[in-house]
Amino acid sequence: MSGARQIHDVYHAVADPNRRKLIRLLADAEELPLHELTLQFPMGRTAVAKHLAVLKDADLVIDRKVGRKTRYRLNPAPLRQIQDWVSYYEKFWTNKMVALNRLLQEEQHMGKDVSLHFEFKSPIEKVWAAFTDSNTLAKWLYANDFKPVVGHKFQFRAEPTPLWDGIIDCEVIEVDEPHRLSYTWVSGGEKTTVTWTFNRRTMERIMCISNKPGSKQSKHSMEHCMGGKG
Repeated sequence: MSGARQIHDVYHAVADPNRRKLIRLLADAEELPLHELTLQFPMGRTAVAKHLAVLKDADLVIDRKVGRKTRYRLNPAPLRQIQDWVSYYEKFWTNKMVALNRLLQEEQHMGKDVSLHFEFKSPIEKVWAAFTDSNTLAKWLYANDFKPVVGHKFQFRAEPTPLWDGIIDCEVIEVDEPHRLSYTWVSGGEKTTVTWTFNRRTMERIMCISNKPGSKQSKHSMEHCMGGKG
C-alpha cells in the first residue's frame, strides 16, 4: 500500500464512530472473534464484518483463522498518523492564537493601523515567487489555484471546520512584478482587500477588512522587513 493511500485509509477508517468503537474494544483485548464483537453493536455480523474490513484495509486490524472462526486484533501503529495530525494542528492553532493576541495588543495601542515586523533573508525575487507561485503558496498558506493575472478569480482552500467551509474567494486586482500584488479576499461574510508591496528592504501588506457586507472598512497594515541587497 502506498503512503498516500494508507494515510487516506486511516483517516477514513477512524471517521466512523462504529469503527472507533471497534478500535477501543480491540485495544482492551488481545484478540476477539467476530461474534463477540458483534454483541457490542445494534447491527448484524455482516455489518460489523464490513467495518472490520475497512479497518483491515487501513492496516489497523489484523485477522487470523482459528478453526472455522476469524479472530481480530488491533495494529495500533498507523494510529500514529492521527496523533501526528492532531499535534500539527494543535501547534498550528497555538501559533495562530499567539499571532492574534499580538495583533490585538498592537491594535489596542495603535488604533486602526497595526504593524508587524519580520525579517526574511531572501532576495525579493524569491519572496515574490513565494507569494505568486501556486505550489509554493500552498506550502505556507493554503491550497489554491492562484495565477498572477489581473482579473483572475481563484480560491484559497483551507481545512473546513464546523463553523467555516474553509473557502476564501479571491480576485487578482493588481500585479506589478516584483513590487506590488493585490487581490480581494472574501470569506465568512467578510470582505477584505489584501495588498502586498515589496522592495528590496521592506515589504508592506495593507488589508482593508469589512466585518460584514456594506460596513465601513478599517485599514490594517503589516510591514515585513526583508534582508538582501539594497
